[in-house]
Amino acid sequence: MKKSFLIAWGMLVFLMLFNSNSYAQNVGQASGSGNVLGLKVPKVEKFVRVTKEEGADVLKYAREDSPWRVDWMGEEEDEEGEMGLVQVDEAWSDKKVPSKYTAEKSVEYGGEVLLLLGEEGDFWKVFIHKSYSSELEEGYIRKSDAEMVSFQPLTADMVKAPNEKKLSPTVVKTEGRYKGLVIDVGSDEEWGEEWLDVGVLADGMIVSPESYVVVLVHDYEMGDVKEMKCVFDKKTGNVVMRYPDSMYMENEDGMGRWFDPAKLTDAQIEQMLQTLSLKKRARRVRCDCLIPEGNGERNVYYLKY
Repeated sequence: MKKSFLIAWGMLVFLMLFNSNSYAQNVGQASGSGNVLGLKVPKVEKFVRVTKEEGADVLKYAREDSPWRVDWMGEEEDEEGEMGLVQVDEAWSDKKVPSKYTAEKSVEYGGEVLLLLGEEGDFWKVFIHKSYSSELEEGYIRKSDAEMVSFQPLTADMVKAPNEKKLSPTVVKTEGRYKGLVIDVGSDEEWGEEWLDVGVLADGMIVSPESYVVVLVHDYEMGDVKEMKCVFDKKTGNVVMRYPDSMYMENEDGMGRWFDPAKLTDAQIEQMLQTLSLKKRARRVRCDCLIPEGNGERNVYYLKY
């Protein structure tokens, strides 16, 4: 009996160590979930910046004879009825290209910054993510094509600074019940869309579950909305917020109206977070941090959650 117990205990310890090491190989050790959203924040410290001007090849394995990353290209009709070549998908070169499509080698361009997962021989292991793709994969680039860099921890003031000229500045709660909460307003003027990205400032990064997005809906011609209300739309899977005129801020020239996240009360924030919790758990988190001389004032990286 005693021997069986020791064997079982040994197997349990082995599995715990194996799982923890596997996770550490991907994103390092996660910090505690003592933040307002209860997120396990991935600990990331190192990145690589592509130094090869013409771009670095992305390989599936850490060897020279590895399949490489490709973009599938196909024709698509534009608004004027003319056919043009567009990118439709990403894959590896060992995957058969569908009929009527062509494949072109994909590269990470000079100056691009990628999250470093590890190294194998002459290759860096990195996360690959494209803004137009929902996929998140791992790949390799040659060490000779990139250099290792680290990020500069963000502070609340730094998060606000790049957004001072925005009509709706980023809100960072620095005290109280929601200390560390970050609410950022995103918009697409072409499509007339506006939304909130909700995350936390932790370990020098803004970390946001991919599902923590609130769609803002407001009809400026109708004044029938008396108070802010968040609802979960089961059909679309979106959290939608309707709000009254009192919650927008005007552009200085009076030409636009935008939602002001600073006007959200604690009770309204609680309603928003409770509604967001109804969404399906995100499989990825977005980490927003600062890379000196990187590709942008703040750089966004996606991680498996």
